[in-house]
Amino acid sequence: MSDTPLRTFTELRIARAYVKLSCIPEDSPEASVSLASIGSCEIRMFCGRQADSEGMPLFWLELFDHDTKTSVDGFSCHSIKDAVSIFDDFISQADRLNRLGPDAVEAQS
Repeated sequence: MSDTPLRTFTELRIARAYVKLSCIPEDSPEASVSLASIGSCEIRMFCGRQADSEGMPLFWLELFDHDTKTSVDGFSCHSIKDAVSIFDDFISQADRLNRLGPDAVEAQS
């Protein structure tokens, strides 16, 4: 994806979620922010441990399936710009999983 309005919108969406996540205490049980829901799937952002440490990820993105209550995929992100392609990939995975149903998640595991 090039530098299009959609990419810019996705970057802003991720940046806004990161700001929200940064305001949640680390030890809180709600230490995640939902970025998108696609059918039974949700893309969530989690804080990386010691995010201020050099070489540590800024945050993690996770694709979670609520029907099967499983994490389908996850990725560590070192920058908001890098997270855009992961977010787009998770959207595609969620679309495919919702078309194929719960058996698709079990087949991926």
